[in-house]
Amino acid sequence: MEVTFGSAPVAEEIIKECLHRAEGYDLEGFLLGQGAIPAKIMLVGEAPGATEIVEGRPFTGQAGKVLEEYLEKLGLTREDLYISSAVRSRPFKDKVAAGTPAGSAPRISRSNRTPTKNEVRAHAAILDAEIELVQPRVIVPMGNIGLHRLIGSHETISSLHGKVIEGPILRLEDPSDPRSDYVFGERTYSIFPLYHPAAVIYNRSLEAVIERDLTTLRDFLATKNNS
Repeated sequence: MEVTFGSAPVAEEIIKECLHRAEGYDLEGFLLGQGAIPAKIMLVGEAPGATEIVEGRPFTGQAGKVLEEYLEKLGLTREDLYISSAVRSRPFKDKVAAGTPAGSAPRISRSNRTPTKNEVRAHAAILDAEIELVQPRVIVPMGNIGLHRLIGSHETISSLHGKVIEGPILRLEDPSDPRSDYVFGERTYSIFPLYHPAAVIYNRSLEAVIERDLTTLRDFLATKNNS
């Protein structure tokens, strides 16, 4: 049996194995990547949040609105590219909500959190498979989690945003081995890091920076399309 990423078939065993490796972590739900296959451009985010899991669509809610603004400035729509993430389930944390009346059962508040390196590794084979299917010419990691998954953690979005990186990306050396480490593949991609759409929600001072980065990316994509 097969399931699909968008319209392209992917072996169900890959997903089952990744879900098995993710057992025991505080994760919930599961969301496949979506978009055009093949696609010249692939966006790689962090992980779905509560809204994304419920709606079954990447980048909804407030971050989704910001992403739509990104795409409008780039002259693109969701149908023009493929959207994925480093982790496919929602990383969450629970805490007892304040204001619980004495003698009552505690009310638990659940919120999103940043995925761990182990959670990223548990889902790594899915992203590897998607990249093979989508065959993007340009990969846009949005935020540090996506960036580190693709090139390692020696750099950050704050140092690389808005710059074109030409080179290979990381993938699991042996997807069948749970202890397998990342290695760089042979294929070269154009990697263009951007701030995660959620970043500007919490830091409005980034608006001008992101505007410049999107202009640079738009011009770069135009050059790519003409080459």
